[in-house]
Amino acid sequence: MELKFRPDGKFRIMQIADIQDTQITSKDTVELIEAALDKDKPDLVVFTGDQIKGYGFTLSLGNREENVKKAFDNFLKPVVDRNIPFTFCFGNHDAQAFGISKEKQLALYKSYPNCVAERGDESLEGVANHNLLIKDSKGEKDIFNIYLIDSLSSTPDGRCAAVTKGQIEWYQKTRDELKEKHGDYVKSLVFQHIPMCEMWELFKEVPKSRKPHAQGFREHAGKYYWIDENRLIKGNCDFTYETPATPSENTGEFDALREKGDVIAAFCGHDHNNSFVGEYNGLIMGYTQGCGFNVYGPKLERGVRIIDLDENNLNTFSTYTTMYKDIKSVKDIHNKVKYLIYSYAPPSVESVIPKLKKAGII
Repeated sequence: MELKFRPDGKFRIMQIADIQDTQITSKDTVELIEAALDKDKPDLVVFTGDQIKGYGFTLSLGNREENVKKAFDNFLKPVVDRNIPFTFCFGNHDAQAFGISKEKQLALYKSYPNCVAERGDESLEGVANHNLLIKDSKGEKDIFNIYLIDSLSSTPDGRCAAVTKGQIEWYQKTRDELKEKHGDYVKSLVFQHIPMCEMWELFKEVPKSRKPHAQGFREHAGKYYWIDENRLIKGNCDFTYETPATPSENTGEFDALREKGDVIAAFCGHDHNNSFVGEYNGLIMGYTQGCGFNVYGPKLERGVRIIDLDENNLNTFSTYTTMYKDIKSVKDIHNKVKYLIYSYAPPSVESVIPKLKKAGII
């Protein structure tokens, strides 16, 4: 399927983050995707990792590959039925799927007729590191580019893995090859699951009394944070209810993405309770909240992100989020007990440890 700007010169991307489900997929998640697709009518859907709950016990029962395929069928059906092209990158939990490797998952994705994802360079760490070019409205030349980067898995100490030097060099090589072919750097967006270390630069420490706030953990334990308004690009709904779970190692991805000015923004997911866009040192970074109802998330603010491009000005974009509360209400939730449990569930074990210590439990 060829990607190109519409006759009116516009191109709309829908980012869907953190479905994180099994073959028994939440009806609320599917209905959110359906309603958002019908409301926003994207030209491309980008899934940014943790599509499946790789650690989920349900996924391990019976034929595991069939279970993964069933999960894919469930959340991809709204996209496939509307014949919308889609691509994806992998997240840390996709890699945990009980022996169903990312290579096998890629093959399953590629079995859907409107999947435009590619395997990418097999010498790189990870699977499906790839880029997609979008043609102008006349279909004559490539004028925009999208990078999808595999966020790999976890380090031995349980931290998020960092994008590797090899992946960064692949981006730089692709960027330079596009310049050589087209005569100038091609404006681009980057999508990946885990935020870069520099995402912390969009936060500021606040008093515990400031409500709401996001509680820090690990090296930030005992501190509280909120979005730095001086770096925020105000949107229709900006919130952060958890601090960034970034890699422990900074491999230089941020500096590479900003060095030539081709990347106009980098979007991630991973931290389900965060949704905002900000700028640091000339590079825009965006969080998209979780979409899934069978995992922790921001209550009725679960949603998707829309990114609008205009071929007449590819130096910028506009963006907003479509949330469950915009199109449905709590009365429409199918499993209200599970909804309440996951709405108040902690984002990670690490985030609970300070509270357990304070209570004298550990």
